[in-house]
Amino acid sequence: MFFKHQEKFSVLEILTRTIFLTTVVSFFVFLAFDLFRPGFVSNTFSIHWFLLVAIVSGIWWAGVVKERKENKILQFLSAFIFGLAGVFVVWQFRANLSDFLVLVLPLALVVPLLVIYLLASPRPR
Repeated sequence: MFFKHQEKFSVLEILTRTIFLTTVVSFFVFLAFDLFRPGFVSNTFSIHWFLLVAIVSGIWWAGVVKERKENKILQFLSAFIFGLAGVFVVWQFRANLSDFLVLVLPLALVVPLLVIYLLASPRPR
């Protein structure tokens, strides 16, 4: 009864989704603990292991998903936000980039949008 709608999701998909969501939440919780009280978590273990597991399980989850729901507006909005974050990071390193800043700033904004566009384009079979 509890697993009535089990045919929609595979066991592997449920497992990878659980690992991904658990490690992402754990990473942000431990990061918040460490930001509020420096050394509280980082003196015991590195929270970057959670980030590594989250990235690997996220890629794994994307590979085993059977049914995709595409929300174009949310995808392009998140790509634009990541592009703005990239511009902010590039701007912070503007002294090191000097002459290349004019080239790298637009590139940092466009690359996430380009990735979303290329992932959404139909693939030849």
